[in-house]
Amino acid sequence: MADSGAIEREKHMKQLKRRMECWRELILPLNSILLWERSWYPGLILGITTTIFFLVWMLEPTILTIISVTLLISALIDYIVPPITSLLSPVNKWTGQKEKKLNEICQNLSVIILQCQSLWKLMLQTRTDRPNVYYAGIITCLLVCIWIGSTVNNLLLFYIAVNALLLMPGLRHKRRAMTVISYVRDSVFHDKQS
Repeated sequence: MADSGAIEREKHMKQLKRRMECWRELILPLNSILLWERSWYPGLILGITTTIFFLVWMLEPTILTIISVTLLISALIDYIVPPITSLLSPVNKWTGQKEKKLNEICQNLSVIILQCQSLWKLMLQTRTDRPNVYYAGIITCLLVCIWIGSTVNNLLLFYIAVNALLLMPGLRHKRRAMTVISYVRDSVFHDKQS
């Protein structure tokens, strides 16, 4: 069973690497930023997201406009970036060290994607095997989301979620997430004991 899981991960990683081939010159610096390889990268991430969300807040576009602009920018990036990267960085400048780093990135992404897929399968399995637990959990989560959504501004919630998502790889890589979690846990248990 473990061999089939390793084979599945390797197969998925190779497919992912093949799909990301024309983006490889862009993936390495992006990975460096997300993993905070320089001390100012978290500020860069927060600065870019804050600027984007500030513009959205100031312009107050409709949801349809936001979706359309996002998809337009994504389409333009998808169309323009691969030819520009192949033009600016020839194939002979791709080194073995960069290839090794790309393999590592693809393996990590593949593991995350496969974990999300297995979580989805587990939810579907729970829905089939234990529908009462599944529906109770889903209803509780959705009610909490409804309560939070009606209490807090939607743009602020989305801003916090996007920043948390973008900062999480760096927190995990620097092992700061565990430090923060243990600090909060110790503070909560210390307050309860007092």
